[in-house]
Parts: sequence; structure tokens; C-alpha cells
Amino acid sequence: MAKGQIKRLVAPGIHRGRFHLPSEETEICLNPAESTVYRLFLAHPEGLLADDLVLHWKELNVIYAHESCFDDPEVRESVLVSLCSESKRVFYSNISRIKRKFIDAVGAKKAAGYYIKRNKTGLYSTKAVLTPL
Repeated sequence: MAKGQIKRLVAPGIHRGRFHLPSEETEICLNPAESTVYRLFLAHPEGLLADDLVLHWKELNVIYAHESCFDDPEVRESVLVSLCSESKRVFYSNISRIKRKFIDAVGAKKAAGYYIKRNKTGLYSTKAVLTPL
């Protein structure tokens, strides 16, 4: 694949947290929190600031409700509160784990087109595009 080319991935709806990378002929499995973060950034190719996560609370809530196996809204909310906390510790650790999973699956060079990165202006984004089945 040429440098800078968009990386496509597929996420079968019934398999939570699973992302198929057709061009790499492999699959990535993310936990519910990681998958929620990743799906948020797939939905916002323009990028987001870490401090603006809380502005996407409703969207995060909908995504996490789909990705999580927890039926209790209070349990789901507690995960999202941690993710959006002022310290951003949970957010940064999710970003790091997502990156590591892509690197482990396809190698550092190929993974760079899939994982979430911070640019010079502080926006986090991914070059990957979710393709429907």
C-alpha cells in the first residue's frame, strides 16, 4: 500500500470489538473501552482534542452501550467518567493499548495507518476508515 493511502477496516456488527483489516488479512480485537475510543475517532476523521472527549459524552455513551456487556447504565457511566476524567490517564492508556495491538498484529510500519495519533496541534485522529460489510 502506498504511503499516505487510507487504511480500510471492517467491523462486523455482531462481533463487538473486532476489526478486520482486509489489506493485512488479519483481525484486531479490542476490549469494550478501547473499541469505544477507536470507534469515536473513526467517526471523527477531523480529529479530536483529548480535553474535548467530554463534549462527545452522548456519542461515547451510545458506542459503549453497544460495545460493553454491562446492562447497568451506572456501571457504563463509571467507565466513561474514567475515560473522560481531567487527568486523561485512562484515555492515554487506551490509546497506547490500541496502538500496541495494531503494531503486534501488522508491524510498526503498517500499523501507523490504523492507530490513533496526536498531531502537532494536539488533535488525535486515525487515517483508518471503517468500511461497511
